[in-house]
Amino acid sequence: MTSSPKLDPKTKISDKIVGNINDTGSLCRQLLRGSRSCEVLTQAAANFASQEKSLENSDQNLKKMSMIAAHLQFQADAIERSVEVTDTLQDQLKTIQR
Repeated sequence: MTSSPKLDPKTKISDKIVGNINDTGSLCRQLLRGSRSCEVLTQAAANFASQEKSLENSDQNLKKMSMIAAHLQFQADAIERSVEVTDTLQDQLKTIQR
């Protein structure tokens, strides 16, 4: 009869702790693989980045539209002044023709 050497209780506890830590690490890795959280986070970051670019383009377009609106208002004012002058000129022409 060969008897297996008895392990020291501290060694047994250490071995159990190491085993538990390894098992916990394996469980965490499996959960991460199963949940695909890394892929979801990557996709969310990509979507956020694409939205940011769209917002930036929209902001630039709004600034351009604001400038165009200002130019159109300036042109409308100039046309209005021209119409007023035209009315005055027509009145003067009528006076001259009499």
